[in-house]
Amino acid sequence: MRAKPGTLRRLDAPLAILAFWCGMGAAAHAYPAGYDWRYQTISVLLYRDHNPHGYLWAWLGLWVCGLAGLAWTMQARRGVESGSATSFAPGLRLLQLGFLSMCCAVVPDQLLPWRRGHELFALLAFIGISTGVALQMTKIRRAAPIIPLLPLLLAGVTQAYLTLRRPNLPWVTPAWRTLGISPLLSFGLWEWVTCGIFSACLLVLWKRNLVVYSRLHAPPVAR
Repeated sequence: MRAKPGTLRRLDAPLAILAFWCGMGAAAHAYPAGYDWRYQTISVLLYRDHNPHGYLWAWLGLWVCGLAGLAWTMQARRGVESGSATSFAPGLRLLQLGFLSMCCAVVPDQLLPWRRGHELFALLAFIGISTGVALQMTKIRRAAPIIPLLPLLLAGVTQAYLTLRRPNLPWVTPAWRTLGISPLLSFGLWEWVTCGIFSACLLVLWKRNLVVYSRLHAPPVAR
């Protein structure tokens, strides 16, 4: 049986999430001396000097995630705008910005026209995806935007606490374990928790957008 037109495109969002986690998982597996997600940030998986045997897996995961996410948001935006459901458009536009920036964040240094371009695109990707997800979640329930923003708030609180109580503490590393510092204070842990919650929220939004699109474009019922 042949797949219906658009079936593969409807799987863009799950593909984006799967690509991210598979890419990061492969990069973590190849990380020298073992990767501890509780005490290490995602960024160490992406740098050649930190992760010489696995950084390309992380790059590939982000690149495919960005492309698939961009394809999904473009398709969803066209669908809801053609059905006059314009209330969904602002969040989808922000998600488009986030996924596009994610693709650009892993462009090789030789192709970027300015220094620190990776950091700029990574920041734009984070802002676009986080605000886009929060804005889209308002369409489900009023309290829903708190869900993706909660781990970000906790990360900020823990870092402020450490700044006040342990001002000389170096940036989060596995050495924190030997210092007896709880992983609950680690920015690395909250970064991964945020990625997990964002992934779950994107799946919820993907499913909801499919339902909305189906309702908007359903053929009229014959009487």
